[in-house]
Amino acid sequence: MRYTKRLLALSLAALLACAGTVAAEGQGSFSGSVEAGVAGVGISDDAKRVNEYSVIRPDQGAEGYGKVDLNGGSDGVAVGLEADYMGTRDQKYNLTLDYKRLLRLNAGYSSFLHWLDHDKIDYMDAGVRSPGTYVGANPLSPDNIPGGFSAYNPATGQVTAGPPSPANTNIVQQFGRATVYGEDYARGEDFSVVRSELKTGLDITLPQLPNITFHLGARMEEREGDEQSIGMSKCTACHVTGQSRKVDEKTTDFTAGATGRFGLLTVGYTFLDREFREQAADPTRTWDPTLNPGANYAGSNINFDNRILYGYEDGSLPYDVTPGSDKQSHVLKARLDLPGQTILSGSYVHANVESDKDSEPGIFTLDKGSLKTTYDGYGLRATTRFGKRMTVNLRAKVEEIEKDDVTISFFPINPNTSHGLEDPFNPAAPFNPAFNPGNPVTERHSTLNRDVLTLGADTLYRLSSYTTLRLGYEFQAIQREDDHHEDTKVHTIKAGLKTRPAKGVNVRANYTFTHYDRPFIYEDAALYNDPVTGLPYTDKDGSVATSYGDSTTWQPGYWLHYGPTYGIEFYDRRVADLSNQPEDVHEGKASVTWSPRANLAATVTLRAKIEENELDHSSWKQQTYSPGVSVWYAPSDKLNLTLAYNYHAQSTESDFCQGWYDG
Repeated sequence: MRYTKRLLALSLAALLACAGTVAAEGQGSFSGSVEAGVAGVGISDDAKRVNEYSVIRPDQGAEGYGKVDLNGGSDGVAVGLEADYMGTRDQKYNLTLDYKRLLRLNAGYSSFLHWLDHDKIDYMDAGVRSPGTYVGANPLSPDNIPGGFSAYNPATGQVTAGPPSPANTNIVQQFGRATVYGEDYARGEDFSVVRSELKTGLDITLPQLPNITFHLGARMEEREGDEQSIGMSKCTACHVTGQSRKVDEKTTDFTAGATGRFGLLTVGYTFLDREFREQAADPTRTWDPTLNPGANYAGSNINFDNRILYGYEDGSLPYDVTPGSDKQSHVLKARLDLPGQTILSGSYVHANVESDKDSEPGIFTLDKGSLKTTYDGYGLRATTRFGKRMTVNLRAKVEEIEKDDVTISFFPINPNTSHGLEDPFNPAAPFNPAFNPGNPVTERHSTLNRDVLTLGADTLYRLSSYTTLRLGYEFQAIQREDDHHEDTKVHTIKAGLKTRPAKGVNVRANYTFTHYDRPFIYEDAALYNDPVTGLPYTDKDGSVATSYGDSTTWQPGYWLHYGPTYGIEFYDRRVADLSNQPEDVHEGKASVTWSPRANLAATVTLRAKIEENELDHSSWKQQTYSPGVSVWYAPSDKLNLTLAYNYHAQSTESDFCQGWYDG
């Protein structure tokens, strides 16, 4: 990128020299403006919250800035330059050239800093105390969470029971009770990326083909910096960790196409070739030793249908991997301008995306090294006017998405050699080999595979000279090929009003209601129910468990002694559906602008959004309100003042809250 910056700087310098020569010799027109000054930013809170996208200065303080706007032309040739320099990381340049309407060039470069969030992971420490387990005098912390404990010796793979102690230098873990804790390995570190983009566009019209314009374009985008990477160990305590990872992404685009105008018909075609690569190394982590989730009392030897692919013994493994991808697309558009102010337009889009996928030898292998996604979209739109008052717009769109299936071969940890999957209190106890799945092979079907139909109608009706009413309806049907997810139907109703009730007063109001019939849902995602009682947890006598005690009749959901079938039945009997998508959405927007003079205007805005979902075993509701006010005043042609304030309030209610993760 440093070479492209130098090339751009030389081009801008050459343009300035040419423009200066033209103006000096009086061969054409030349105008422009130059601005220089000092810009400052004061931050009294978190920069990520008040200055997330830095376009003036990324840090608190002040520094010099400069702006240039130059235009010149002569004999059918016009050039223009805009430059905005706010620091080494916040820059924007744009160059335009028009040669007798036969060649038009537009080139630009921009760069800015984006502050990223840093999750301190300091809110997860939780546990449920079990009788007879080590708690100690120290307060609850990631290193002292109530529950059963075991010590893992990496040299021998031996697991022994016992609380942590100064003499115990092995890896100590909690197990068997509800425990979750987080650790931030990048405390005090700020995460940010610098996004830079260099793009050029060239339009060529040949004198021999005056009705056709050819288009060429190129774009290069880079994102460099550091971001947070979060991972979690499982089949032990839920150990969530955060660390820093490098970001070095590069996206390059090349486009080519043409637009032809033939009387009432306009046809356009565009081809895109894109390459995306992450050039930074993948982050790695070492997983905690794997433990049998049901082994929480002496002599249990609970069966566990082992599906664990990797653990502490595998050492440092890559995770949070960003795959490279290649994309090619073809876009064909046509527009027909008919008499009577009627317009017909259609489009066809075909795109292929190929994403790199790597196997992890000894853990899992894929039957192919890349996965291909194909998209086909067909669109049709018709717009016509009825008299002087009403405009009607009809539209239809059909989309089809197909992605490769992939066959995955798994290589789970051998329970006969990995002591962590046996009984920590009795490592010598034999593990039941009947529950060792061997090396299973499965075929995975993508949830992206779907057919989408969208139909819509909008009408705009002019009630009076100063009042316009807009109404619209849209229907969308999503048919998924994955049998685990049902089809979704979406109904959207829109209404909008724009009016001027008095001189200098403008009012806008919009309302949208959207209903999702079966949004994207993860069926049977949570909530174990006993098959006999229908209750979440049962004791040996079938009643709801209220205390600890012996058990000779095993129930899969028995809350202390999960029984020998815990690992092969508990997760298979979940009944609650979960989704992060709403069923009903109400959204309203309103604004009133008062402009008593040409140089003064005040605007009051309000946005409200209510989202709800009534699932089979739970419900959630989210409400968002955002009022605001702004005042604009221009005391002179060269001075503009703007004062704005916006308030944002959001509340979320959920009837499904699981504060303690058990197992």
